[in-house]
Amino acid sequence: MNFGMYDSGRRYRRQQAARRNKFILVVILIMTVAGLSYWWGAEHVLSSEAAYKQQYETIKSERTSMENTITALRAEVASTNTRYKQLDDKFNLEVPQGDFKRLADLVKKQLDAGIKVERLALAIESARPPRNCSDPVVKRFVVRTPVYSGPQGAVLFGNGVVTIAGEGQPSVNATGQKEAWYDPGKAVKIIFTEIGGKQTFKQGLLPIQNSMVIGNKEYRFTIAAGERSFMSVTGDSCDYP
Repeated sequence: MNFGMYDSGRRYRRQQAARRNKFILVVILIMTVAGLSYWWGAEHVLSSEAAYKQQYETIKSERTSMENTITALRAEVASTNTRYKQLDDKFNLEVPQGDFKRLADLVKKQLDAGIKVERLALAIESARPPRNCSDPVVKRFVVRTPVYSGPQGAVLFGNGVVTIAGEGQPSVNATGQKEAWYDPGKAVKIIFTEIGGKQTFKQGLLPIQNSMVIGNKEYRFTIAAGERSFMSVTGDSCDYP
C-alpha cells in the first residue's frame, strides 16, 4: 500500500518536471527566436543604414562631379562667346561690309580690268563731297510694257542733259490676262540717255539709284514706283569734282 502511494507521487512529480522542462524549452526557444529576430533586424537596419550612407555618398560625389562639369561648361561657353566676338569684330574690321564692300568690289573690278593702282588712287583722292547741289526735282513718266501700245513716256533733267525712260513687265489680273500697265514688283529696265546720245542701262527691282557725271556736273537719280503705269524719278545735280 505504501509502495503504491510512493510510485503514484513519484510519477506525478516526473510529469510535473517534464511539463516544467517543456515549458522552459519553449521559453528558451521563444527567447532564442526573439533574439535571432532582433539580431537579424538589427543587422538589417545596420546594413540598410550602411547602404543608404553609401548611396548618399555616391549621390553626393556625382552631384559634386556634375557641378564641376557645369562650371567647366559655363567657363567654356563664356570663353567660346569671347572668342566668337573677337573673331566677329576681326571679320567686320577686315572684311568689307555694306558700302565699303561695294567700293572694294568696284576697285577689284577695275584692277582686274587692267586699271593701274596709281590711277585709281588718283581718282579716289580727287573725289570731293557734293557741292552746290540743286534742290531735288520729282518727275514721273509712263512705263512701256509689251502690251502697252501708247507713246513711251520720258522725263528730262538738266535742261535736256539727261533723258530717262523705262520698260517693265505687264501686270496680270485675277483671270490671268495681262494688263497694259507694268508690274512694279517685277524687274524693270531704266534707260538713261545723255544729250550726245550715249545710253546707260540699269536693271533690277525698284527702287533703282544711279549717278552720272556729265561735264562739270554730277546728276543723281532715284527711280521708284509711282501711281499705276507711272514711275517716279527724284533727281538733283551737284558740281563735279
